[in-house]
Amino acid sequence: MTKNINLETENAEQLRDSKLAPQRIRWTPELVDRFWEGFSQTRLIEFSFSKQAGRNLIIAIDHLLPRQGRILDFGAGDGHLIRLLCERGYHAAAFEPSKARSEKLEDRLRDCQNFLGVVNGNTKESFDLVIMAEVIEHILDEQLDHTLRTIAKLTQPGGLLIITTPNNEDLDLGMAYCPVSNTLFHRWQHVRSFTAESLSALFFQYGFDEIATHHLAFIDSLFPSDPFGENAPDKNAELPSHMQELRANRPVHIGAETNLLYVGKRRS
Repeated sequence: MTKNINLETENAEQLRDSKLAPQRIRWTPELVDRFWEGFSQTRLIEFSFSKQAGRNLIIAIDHLLPRQGRILDFGAGDGHLIRLLCERGYHAAAFEPSKARSEKLEDRLRDCQNFLGVVNGNTKESFDLVIMAEVIEHILDEQLDHTLRTIAKLTQPGGLLIITTPNNEDLDLGMAYCPVSNTLFHRWQHVRSFTAESLSALFFQYGFDEIATHHLAFIDSLFPSDPFGENAPDKNAELPSHMQELRANRPVHIGAETNLLYVGKRRS
């Protein structure tokens, strides 16, 4: 009898809780670290931006990459973009805020001939070009100012900053729901959304002047082959018009325009 009463009470509590509106997760630095550490141990890693679109990003910014200079991938994740850069002959270092992922990068990229190693916020180094590929939308409010000051410090005066981020993302439509905890959270841990104007204005405050911000999608149909690599099908072929505009640093609007590609220069 007691068992039945307890079961009825438990069911009633579950029914009551189920009628409560889902609560949004409040992301903390510790929770973010746990999220990405767990993420990297699943097949979801196959959906990471650098795995899905790293090649196309490199094609889009090929004219900006310093052949003899030093590149930093800020928010390097599991190192896929760095591997692509090193295979093309560029010299690149990694900065990864997640401690667990950062510790694995040295071993994962040890065989990359041009890998410059992993750096942290205490480094005295600076770089000719810094890439933030799908990173800015993950940064928590309490860490934003410190992170952007670090970005400015890591970019040489006159150096370039390249950022990709979703274009004016509706964060609510990216949510996932957990029925166990009755909580909502962004499935990719996004906490902020940008337009071209808001992105440029933010980085202007930290010493960067916008060169161009492009609206595009990093899909293979826009970058069907690599016209700049060693195995390019025809180096003398005329580039598609959007590639000509990209190389001229004139703002491009093409495709579904799901992403922003910001190019800025650090003021001296």
